[in-house]
Amino acid sequence: MAFEDILKEMVEGVKGGTGAAIMGMDGLSIQNYIRQDSPCDIETVGVEYGKAIEEVKRASGMLRLGEVEEIRIHTTGGDVLIRILTPEYYMAFVVNHRMNVGKASYLLKKASLRVRKELLK
Repeated sequence: MAFEDILKEMVEGVKGGTGAAIMGMDGLSIQNYIRQDSPCDIETVGVEYGKAIEEVKRASGMLRLGEVEEIRIHTTGGDVLIRILTPEYYMAFVVNHRMNVGKASYLLKKASLRVRKELLK
């Protein structure tokens, strides 16, 4: 299955899903999907929040908490879920904050397994 199909299935799978992207740690987008009626700029979300990933990873290491798997950022406009795929790639998923973030997290985890499998081929 193509990356865009995986992202579309994830975004459309939860009410309030607005967009998702597969990003390189260098800030470059591999693939993205944005719901048609969404004002979300998922690439910018991925780039800007991607900068925070290294800080979170560093803090987790210092605290000896293990590897970072998922980061959730709650804002007044929505939630951003970030899932680490490999040391070089991650996925970002934006949902409206009044929606089911638990389901969004589940769909992100499920999609990340499929994407990771393709990236590691």
